Amino acid sequence: MATKQYGKVYLYNRYAGILAEEPGNRFVFTYDESYIEGGYPSVSMTLPVISTPHYCERGLHPYFDNLVAEGWLRDAQARALGVHKNNRFGLLLAFGRDCIGAVSIVDPEPREIRAFDLDDPEQMAALAGRASLSGVQPKMTAIKTNKGYEPATQELGSTHIAKLPSRALPDILELELLTLRATNVLLPDDQIVEAEIASVGPQIPKALLIKRFDRDSEGNKRHFEEFNQLLGKFSEDKYEGAYEDMGQFIRKTPRCVPAEADTLYRRILAAVLTGNTDAHLKNFALFHTQEGLRLTPAYDLVAAAIYKEYQTLALQIAGARELRIGDIKPKHLILLGESFGLPHAAIKLAVGDLGKRLEKAKDIIFQTEQVPTSLKDNLIQLMEKRWNGNFSSIGQHLLKKPSGGAKLSDLLNNG
Repeated sequence: MATKQYGKVYLYNRYAGILAEEPGNRFVFTYDESYIEGGYPSVSMTLPVISTPHYCERGLHPYFDNLVAEGWLRDAQARALGVHKNNRFGLLLAFGRDCIGAVSIVDPEPREIRAFDLDDPEQMAALAGRASLSGVQPKMTAIKTNKGYEPATQELGSTHIAKLPSRALPDILELELLTLRATNVLLPDDQIVEAEIASVGPQIPKALLIKRFDRDSEGNKRHFEEFNQLLGKFSEDKYEGAYEDMGQFIRKTPRCVPAEADTLYRRILAAVLTGNTDAHLKNFALFHTQEGLRLTPAYDLVAAAIYKEYQTLALQIAGARELRIGDIKPKHLILLGESFGLPHAAIKLAVGDLGKRLEKAKDIIFQTEQVPTSLKDNLIQLMEKRWNGNFSSIGQHLLKKPSGGAKLSDLLNNG
C-alpha cells in the first residue's frame, strides 16, 4: 500500500494544519486545534477556520493547487525529483516552503533533489531556491545584495522574482519592462511592481528582476490570494471566467472596499490599451490586511498582443468570449465598467485620465534603455491604434446611452 503523503501548512510561519492525500485523488485540509483556539486568520477565503476537515474530491483544493509551479519550472522540478510533472502534491511538498504569499507547505520528510542538469545553469539556479512559482514563463527566485543579484537559496531567501528569456517569445523581458513602465505612467495613482533588467550572478546574463511585493522591507511575508484562488478555481481554469467576475467579487465581499472596483477597472482598461491580452485570473490579486481585502500592486503586465498568437483576450468581457483585441468596441468597455458598479461619470473619467497620460506613456516607452527601437515603435503604434479605435469615442457612446441604463443586448446590437 502506498505511503500517504501529507504536509504541514503554515501561515506567516505559524503552524495552521495538515494537508493530506487520501485514496482516489481526494485531499483533506484540517486546521490544527490550537490554531482554531488562537483565533488566527484563515489560510484562504475558500478555507474558513472551522473544526471539521475541508475535503476536495478532485485533487488539491483550488487554493493549494494554484501554488504549484507551472510550465518550465514545474518541468524542471519534476525532472529533479524523478516524478511525473502531474504529481502536483509531490511538487508542492518538495518546493512549497517558499510559495508566493504567506503560506508554506512543509514536507515532514523532505525529499532530496536527485537530478541536476549540470549543462543547464538556469535550471540549477532555479532549483537552488526550492521555490514554487506559478506562470509558464521560465523564472526563479533571486536575492539582491550589495554586489547585485544572485540566485536565491533556502538559507538566504529571496527579494525578487527573476524572469528568464524565452526562445518562443523574443524580447519578452524587454516587452514586459516596457509594459510595466507605460502602465506606471498611465495609472500614476496605482501601485505597479518595480522591475529592471539585470544579470543574476555569472549563471544568468539577463533576466527581468521583479521586486517581491509579498515580502516587506524586512523580509516578512504578506498574505494575498489571486482571483483564481478567491473564486475557487483550479490553476488550469485561470482562463475560464470573465473580467466582470472580479468586479462582482469586490462589490459583494464585505471586506472589500468598493473603491477598489474603480482601481481594478482602470487596470483592465490599461491592459486593453497596452495589449496585455494574457491578463487572466491569476494575474490579479488581493492582499489580506487587518483593514480587509485590498488590491496588490499590478504585476505580470505584458503587451502580449505584439505576438501574433496572442490576439485574443484571456477572459470574457461584456458577455463576449474569445474576443480578439482588434474587435473590442467602446460598448464592451462601457458594459465592463457598469458591471463593476461604476456610474457613467466614473467610466468617462477613467478613460479620460488614460488619454491625458497617453503621450507621456509613449515618451517613457521611447526613452527606456536596453530595448530594441523596433519593439518600442511597434508598441507605441499599436497603443495609438487602440486608443483611436476603442477609447477616444467612449464619451460619445455614453451620451447616446439612455440615462437609466440600457439592456445588455441592446447596447451590443447597437455598437
